[in-house]
Amino acid sequence: MAQRAARKAEFAAKLKRIRGYLSEQKLDAVLLSSQALFAWATAGGDNYVVTASEGGVAHFLITRKDAVVLTNKIEAGRVWDEELSELGSGVSIWQGPWYADGVIENEVLRRVGTKRWQSDTGFAGGARTGEDFLRLTYTLTPQEIARYRVLGKECSQAMEAALEFLQPGMTEHALAGEICKALWARGVRPHLALVASDERAFLYRHPIPKSKKIKKHVMAVLCGKRGGLIVNLTRMVHFGKKLPTELQRKHDACCAVDIALNAETRVGTALKDVFAAGVDEYARKDFKNEWTLHHQGGPTGYQGRSYVGKPTEARPVLLNQAFAWNPSIAGTKSEDTILVLEKGIEFISGPSEQWPIVNVTRAGKTYARADIQLR
Repeated sequence: MAQRAARKAEFAAKLKRIRGYLSEQKLDAVLLSSQALFAWATAGGDNYVVTASEGGVAHFLITRKDAVVLTNKIEAGRVWDEELSELGSGVSIWQGPWYADGVIENEVLRRVGTKRWQSDTGFAGGARTGEDFLRLTYTLTPQEIARYRVLGKECSQAMEAALEFLQPGMTEHALAGEICKALWARGVRPHLALVASDERAFLYRHPIPKSKKIKKHVMAVLCGKRGGLIVNLTRMVHFGKKLPTELQRKHDACCAVDIALNAETRVGTALKDVFAAGVDEYARKDFKNEWTLHHQGGPTGYQGRSYVGKPTEARPVLLNQAFAWNPSIAGTKSEDTILVLEKGIEFISGPSEQWPIVNVTRAGKTYARADIQLR
C-alpha cells in the first residue's frame, strides 16, 4: 500500500509538471515514447521490450486534461497490470491491433488533430521536445529520491558481489557477465558494463569488455537502471600484496579530483565552476592535462548523463538533482552517484563498509572514496 501511495503521489507531481510545461509552451499535448521519459512520467513504469533501443512499445500522450497510454494488444494487458494500474484514475490505456501498419501513429494523429503538440522521439511526425522539457526531469521528487537510494545501494552490492568471483585467468567478458547477473538478480537492468584489465585499463577510457584474460589489474564500471533511474559507479581491483607506487599515486590523485568535483557540486553553482575545481585539482596533483582525455561526468538521473560538465557549461546545479562525476587518470578512475540535497551531497552508491577506502579531506571535511582493492 505504501508503494502504491508513493507512486500515485509521484505520478500526480509529474502530471502537474508536464501540464505546467504545456501551459508555458502554449502546447496542447506531449507524447512520450522514449524508455527514459516514459519511466519518468509514469513514476517508474517500463515501456520496453527490446532493451537496446531509445523508444518503447507504449506511448504516453498527455494533454491539458487527459493522459492515455497507447499500445498494441500484445502489450496492453501487461503494461496496464504491471506498469500503470497503481497510478489511479489519472491515466487510461488504448490498444490497437498489432498487425495493422501505422495504427498507433494514426491514433495519435487522430487525437491531437490540429492541436499544437510535441514528441520526445519525433514519433508520428511530432515536433521534438528539447532541453526545456528534459529539465523537468532534473529535480527529483521525494519518492524518486527514496527509490534512488535503494537502487544505489543495490548497484554497489551487485558490483562487489560480482567482483568476488574475479580471479586471474577470468576473461573480461566473464566478469561483465557476473556484473550483469548480479544486477538482474536484484531486479536492476544493466544499462552499461565496462571491463578493462591490465594494459587496456591504461589505454582506453571507455573499454567495452573483450575476450582478453585478466592478469593483475582490473577496472569495472556499471550503470544500473530501474524505474528509469540510473546509478553509475566504478571499482578497481589489483592482484598483488602491494599496489605499485605510481598506480597508488594516480588513484589518490583521482580520488582527490573526484572530491573536488563532488564537494563543489552545490545548489546554484554553475557547472563550469564545478568543472574548474576538478581541473585545478588535476593540476595540483601533477596531472594537468589528464582531464582532456575523458569527460568528467555530470548530471544523471534518467540519462546516463543528462549532459556532461565542460569549461563553458553555465547550467546550474539544482536542488535534489543527481550527479555522477568520473575523473580518470590512465589506469585508474573514481566514480559514484550522488544526490544534491539541502543538507549537502549524499553518495548513494557506496563504497560499502567492506570495500577499502581512500579518505580525502577538502575544506575541513573528510570524504571516503573507493580505493583499489588488493587481492
